Amino acid sequence: MQFLKTHWNKFLILILSITIIFFAFSYTLDVKGKELVDNSFKEAVIVFGSAKALNAVISLAQGTELDLPFFTVAIGEVLDPVNDLVEQFSLVMLASMVSLGIQKIMMNFVTNDIYNYILFFSVIVLNLWMFYRFSKDERFRTLFFKISVILIFLRFAVPLIGLVNEFAYNSFVKQDYNISQLNESIVKVKEDVNEVTKNTIEHKENSSFFNKVAEKFDSNYYAKKVDEYKKAVDSSSEYIVALIIAFVFQTILLPLIFLFILYHFVRGIFNLGK
Repeated sequence: MQFLKTHWNKFLILILSITIIFFAFSYTLDVKGKELVDNSFKEAVIVFGSAKALNAVISLAQGTELDLPFFTVAIGEVLDPVNDLVEQFSLVMLASMVSLGIQKIMMNFVTNDIYNYILFFSVIVLNLWMFYRFSKDERFRTLFFKISVILIFLRFAVPLIGLVNEFAYNSFVKQDYNISQLNESIVKVKEDVNEVTKNTIEHKENSSFFNKVAEKFDSNYYAKKVDEYKKAVDSSSEYIVALIIAFVFQTILLPLIFLFILYHFVRGIFNLGK
């Protein structure tokens, strides 16, 4: 009994170690974490594809010209601001996919069997070292303890990133910036712009010579086409900015916060005893 009172802290660490090993080899967090990161990556790829498709449709529309008697109206110029925003959004999505790809690699690294066996070995040695001491081992023992703590932290913190991302998105972001709904809106904008361009081209090809001549002097026709494009891209900037906010928060800001915490955690661990 006296032994337990004297070494209760060591037994507590032993119980924690058993729990750590159990969860490390049960892959309880890993399956869900991997699933969430994979889903986020697939979602990012889909949105990126929608953005590139919208960019292509707008580029096609920008090549559509309506000829007035003394000058040419490039109706696609109406879409320039949206197209510029789409191109910038594509860069954000590329960064998001890179971030998610790195998260997947990190997830595979810390959930690998080799990593788990190294962690298992470290925890076992650490516990043995608590009960059996060697001469002049203080410095090496302290270093080994710090490395073991970092290995444990990484083993569970990396899979938790996906869970934290999902929780943060569902709790604070989704109600205002629903990625699925916003992507559907972007697809709708793409379809609307494509429809206007398609109708414009077909109208020019199918119009009779006299109708083409009449339209050249019909300013209402040009105004109507410009309005059609404006209507097609109406609110598109809002959708794109909302998607940028959602993806920056979910795939860039939160991982940066994790790296910040990891940096200070490692720094704090190695500053122990100084």
